[in-house]
Amino acid sequence: MDSALEKVGLYDFFGVFISGMLVVVVCYYLNLPLVNLIENTDNDIVNVILFMLESYFLGLILQETSSVIDKKCFKFREKARSYFLNDGNKIIDNELELKSFRKLANTILKIQDNNHIYSKDENEYVYYQCKTFLETHGKNDKVNRINSLYAMSRSLIVSLPLCLIVYFICNIKSLDIQNLIAIFTMVLLILIFYRRTKRFYTYKVRVILRHYKILNEKNI
Repeated sequence: MDSALEKVGLYDFFGVFISGMLVVVVCYYLNLPLVNLIENTDNDIVNVILFMLESYFLGLILQETSSVIDKKCFKFREKARSYFLNDGNKIIDNELELKSFRKLANTILKIQDNNHIYSKDENEYVYYQCKTFLETHGKNDKVNRINSLYAMSRSLIVSLPLCLIVYFICNIKSLDIQNLIAIFTMVLLILIFYRRTKRFYTYKVRVILRHYKILNEKNI
């Protein structure tokens, strides 16, 4: 399974295909128009192929759209990598660990002042230096896994509200207990994936810094 995922690419598999597939499945159970594309034939093999193609291309659209929305509105990535070295950040809670990361950052930035207040550019520079180091030495497997799950969650917090809006419009005249339960479930899923999206990227920053620190101490 791991070798198959490596060939496809974790990001493409989770961030594109799985996210698209989940949206198609949600639309199917909510009886939304999107599933009509896979109901036009009695051939099961053709249905499976159409389902996979629809999932992949829908996932591509969601991935690109959610990336733009994240950059312009949510800013999960920008916030996580822009202030993790300063006091009061919500990325690194442990003070001793934060001090050790600052020591590494001072080495990277060639700063002598232990009380230095790091700018956004300095935070991002340290982040990308550590990230590039892991990529160069082929030690970023865990980071790639986190990034793929982050992409999937990010796509779902964009797509699920759209599904909810369409479902609400289609059933606004006939709301019953079943419809209300479906709406409540959708809202709950949106909140869950929103929290997961924030958590995944903050976790990614910590993993990059920790792995860099360990490898740096081993002089790899």
